[in-house]
Formats: sequence, C-alpha cells, structure tokens
Amino acid sequence: MEKVRSRQPLNGIFVTGTDTEVGKTAVTAALAWALRKKGYSVGVMKPVATGCRMSARFKPGTPRELFSEDARILLSASGSNDPIDWVNPYRFEAPVAPSVALRETAAAGTISLQRIKTIYQKLASLHDIVLVEGIGGWAVPLNEKQSVEAMARCLNLPVLVVGRAGLGTINHTALTVEAIQNSGLNLLGIVLNRISRKPSLAEKTNPSEISRITGIPVLGVVPALASADSKKIAAAINMRAIEKTLRGLPRTQQAAARRLSRLDRKKLWHPFTQMQEWEQQEPLIIESAEGNLLRDIHGRDYIDGVSSLWVNLHGHRHPALDAALRRQAGKIAHSTLLGAANVPSIELAEALLKVAPKNLSRVFYSDSGSTAVEIALKMAFQYWQQNGRPKRKKFVHFVNAYHGDTIGSVSVGGIDLFHQVYGPLLFKGFKVPAPYLYRGITAEMSLAALRSVFSKHANEIAAVVVEPLVQGASGIITQPKGWLKKVEQLCRRYGIFLIADEVAVGFGRTGTLFACEQEKVKPDFLCLAKGISGGYLPLAATLTTEQVYRGFLGSHASLRTFFHGHSYTGNPLACAVGLESLKIFKQERILERLKPKIRLLEKELRAIKKEDHVGDVRQRGLIAGVELVKNTKTKEPYPWEQKIGAQVCQRLRSYGILMRPLGNVIVILPPLSISAGQLTMLCRQTARAIREICTNE
Repeated sequence: MEKVRSRQPLNGIFVTGTDTEVGKTAVTAALAWALRKKGYSVGVMKPVATGCRMSARFKPGTPRELFSEDARILLSASGSNDPIDWVNPYRFEAPVAPSVALRETAAAGTISLQRIKTIYQKLASLHDIVLVEGIGGWAVPLNEKQSVEAMARCLNLPVLVVGRAGLGTINHTALTVEAIQNSGLNLLGIVLNRISRKPSLAEKTNPSEISRITGIPVLGVVPALASADSKKIAAAINMRAIEKTLRGLPRTQQAAARRLSRLDRKKLWHPFTQMQEWEQQEPLIIESAEGNLLRDIHGRDYIDGVSSLWVNLHGHRHPALDAALRRQAGKIAHSTLLGAANVPSIELAEALLKVAPKNLSRVFYSDSGSTAVEIALKMAFQYWQQNGRPKRKKFVHFVNAYHGDTIGSVSVGGIDLFHQVYGPLLFKGFKVPAPYLYRGITAEMSLAALRSVFSKHANEIAAVVVEPLVQGASGIITQPKGWLKKVEQLCRRYGIFLIADEVAVGFGRTGTLFACEQEKVKPDFLCLAKGISGGYLPLAATLTTEQVYRGFLGSHASLRTFFHGHSYTGNPLACAVGLESLKIFKQERILERLKPKIRLLEKELRAIKKEDHVGDVRQRGLIAGVELVKNTKTKEPYPWEQKIGAQVCQRLRSYGILMRPLGNVIVILPPLSISAGQLTMLCRQTARAIREICTNE
C-alpha cells in the first residue's frame, strides 16, 4: 500500500512512564524549564493526579482544597499563570489508580476525556507548546472503560517515554514502546531516569540495548540527583531532538497561528456551524495544500476526504489548472456578461455542451449551486407564464432533497432540519417521497406518489426538481436503478419540465461525467457547480434546451427577457480553469482511471458494513455514505444531539483525515485523483474511528 505521510499534531508532547515513580514529573518539568529558557511559551498539564494532599492555601485567597505536588512543580517550571483547574482538573486523595480512586471516594461522574481535550485545546491556543504528563504507566485505568492510552490517543500528541535506568527497564520499556506503537501514536524517544552515582553494568548498557531492541532513540540518561534540578536534568537530555518535534514553525509564526485562531473565533461566522460550540474549541485553519492533502497552519497534513466540500476533482495545485489560472490572470480577471462577452466563458460553454446530454444547447452562468437551481426555477416559471400556460406556477420536489440555500432553492428542498425555520418565506409546491430503501421507501412507492400528484395537478406544475442517482446532503441516499428514468418518462407524459440538479454528482463523481448519462436521461435543465472549476473558483452553470431559450425571444417591448444576472456571471478566471478541467478529463483519462478506484471503494465498504452500529452503506461511483445507528436490528438512529457522526469525523482528523458528516452519516467523497493507498487508508481509518467512537457509547 502507498505510504501516506503521518502528521501528528506537534504543538504538544505527552509524557508517559514505564511505571509509577520513574521520574515523569521531573523530566516534564525539566523540558518545560528548558523550552521556556529558549523563548517558548510553555503550558503544562497533569490531567489526573492521585495521592493529592489537602492544603490550607495553594495560592493566596484560594479555599482549602486538594492539590497535587506534581502539578505545582510543573506549573512552577513552566512559569505560566494558567488556572490550576486547567493544569490539574482531576485530583484524588487516595494514592491508587484513578479508577479505584473514583470508587473509593464515591465521586460523581467520571474522568471525561472530552473535558481534558477541551482544556488542552485552550492551553494550546495560548502557548507555543503544551507538555502533558500522564499518570503511572500506559495501561493505568482512568475509569471503568478508559486508560492512560485512551487519554493519549484522545489528545493525539507525540509521546515521550520515561523509564528507570536499572535492572528490569528493558522489559518494561520494550512493552511500553510496543503498546504505544500499536496505538498509532508517534513515539519521539525515551529518557532513562535516576542512574546511580556509580552506575552498574546494567545501567551502563541498558540505553544502547533499549535502542537496539525497540528502534527508538534514548534521548537522555538522567544522573542521580539529590533533588529534581530542572537545569541539570535538561542538560542530560537531547533538547535539540526534542525541539525538532515542535511545529517546525519559527516562534513568530507560532504567535501568528495563535492570532489567527483568536481572530477566527472573534470575527468569523461559519456556515452550517453552531458558533457557540465553535468558539470553545481550537479551529482547524488550512494554510496550503498539495495533491490530495490539506495542510494546516501548524504543518499537519490531512487527506482531503470530502474534496473540500465536494468541489475538488483533480487534487490541489494541479499544474495545468494553476497554469490556466495564471495565463488568464495575465489577460483579464473579470468583465461583465451584461452587454458584453468574454473569451473563456464562450469556450467553456461550447465545451460543456459537447459533453452534456445532446438535447441541451444553451448555457447560463452563475456562481453557486443554489443560484444554478434558482435560475432553472425562474426560467421554468417564466417560460410557462409567457408561453400560454400561466397556471403552471408550482414545482414538484422530493423528501430529503437539498438544492441550496437561496429562497427559491430552499422552497424545493426537503430537509426540514435545514429549512423548516424559513417556512413563512417559501413558496409552496408538491413534495413527494423519494426512494430510501434502508428506511422502507421503495421506488414504486415514490413513483406512485408522483403519478398521483401529476394526475391531479399537472396543469399547475412547471417542473420537477431532482438530484440524479444520489440525494447528497440528506445522507448520500442512493436511488434504485431505473427510478430516475421513470421520473423522466412521467414528466414527458404530462409535458412537465425536468430539472436535474447535478451540482454534487456531476463531473465524474458517480463514475460517468454526468449522472444522467447512466439512465440516458435528457433533462430540460441541467444545474452544475462545485466541480465545474476543478475546485478552484466559484462557478455555476444552468444548461437548458433550445425550446426553453426560444421561449424568451421577442422584442424589447415584449418584456420576455430573462431578468436575472450576477456581477461575476461568466467570470473569465473561473471559466478558464473550468475549461482546463474538462481537458484534464480527456488528457488524463480520468473516468477510465476511476473504475478501479470505485471497485476498491466498494471492497473497503464491505468491510465497513461489518462494523457494529453501521446500519447501511450506500455507494454510487466514488461517493459513499455510511449510516450509523444506535441499534442495527431496529434501525434506531442516534439522537441528533449526540453528534455521533461529528465525533467520528473528529477522531478521523486526529488520524490525518479531514471528513465532514451529514448528521450520523459519514460521507466518503474524496477527489477523483485520490490514490489507491490514500483511499484504502481513508476507509480503514474510518472503520477504526467508527469502532472506537460507537463502542464507547
């Protein structure tokens, strides 16, 4: 399998031990002290501490409470003023494993890894690096279900192991190293602590033996000291190697990253995002990309598993697309299509019509999927108004449909979660069920409902709006073979226009250039956006027939003009890149090379289907949806507020994969250029994340 570069978050280090009392705190404090001396802002965490003491005062004015001496040492070494409840959120008096301490104290609740992660993210937004010290060894239980390993994996930080230098350390260290490597985390190195003043033969030879056996470097052997002297401990550690594991950004860039994070949460309003929750977490800020990988401002790479919201086709920074954009920018960036024309928009229109269904002959440009659909609705409506059928004012749309966010496109949408609040603003139409086999809605049931509406209201209907083959935003709901063709046939029987919204499924996503091709459907309107420009610039197009076009012709005084347009309609930069994207399909044989990837995805999905809590797996081409349910036998869904899909995608992000769910449906929709190795990794890590998240629920 092709190797995919592993990108662990490097704005922190997780310090664990081979056992308890091996000097984790002394080493962590020394690292904090040394990094602070080098000019880094250092945060520290001891998320869980047992054996804490009751103190009359930890700081002036604070009430009597439990405190951890280890946490105090770390806080002092870092020189930070972070609240003790951030540094050490969980404290127990009994010197036992945290799971036992929870039972012994009859403490309410449990140790929450989500809370620990949230606090870590706050500290990470304030400091260049955060050092997190675990408790005991790698397998120490935090509660009934989770261990120190689970905490480390939740934070997804590189790990530093601290062990003893004397007898027994080879076995303990090798087992710890193996467990960490099996967890998938990046292991930075090993520090052996507290060597005798007169080292034994074992203490002299153990470091080299451990490196030989584990393949992991020993970064330091700390001499025996009367007290935890951070300066002397740091001198015994290879700090240069430690410092190389930081983000790889100059400290001025680290400060810039923290500034961007603060500004994002303070100034931006993100789409389809609950901003109250967003403000409480560290935002993912993408800075660059290459091929199928995105890179954030900290240098972490992610497989673009959702094609940057379904738009990217050929990968980021494709040389031919970059060159097309530069060439056009050297000529003109924009000129209006109102009363003028431009070269790229003409050439792209010709190229689109050559590959589109043959009945289509005209192209009207806009800038998003919503506007492409809005234009089709308005064209269909106006056509009937000025061509002898003024009663045809209504539209038929389907349950679970999504056609965009403008008022017209929302009016023909069918996802109440998104659209219900705007009810008073919307125009009314006829909504009929779409096939959803997993939930018991068959093609026959859907077609029967459509026939019923047509038989009663055909004279009122301007058009039917449909997403061919796949209803995307509702959860990748695929349609049974032949259903789309029968919808077209019903439209022809009753003389009703068919609007095909291929914003999400067009340009190769389903295995053919357009989804309509697979059932030889010829719509009256074809709505395109997203991949039309290869994922480079906002661009959309509504293609229609000569019949529709000629229905708008007339004298100036007839007022048959289509009074609709956008400032950036037919933008030359976007059209130039869109034209080059179509050339890439031919030159690089994209559709032909897509076939084995589709088969590979089908194979990997069969394995995902076997996971517990996977109710249904749906695929069409290189588009797939994995529906997660609480109970596979009853098909009971997870509660919306539980955000299971979001949790799985958050876990995938920690594995270097960027995904975005649709409720409790995990969407797999990578660029067409994704390699076999990347696609395999994406699917297998998806199965892993589902297993880890859903098993714990």
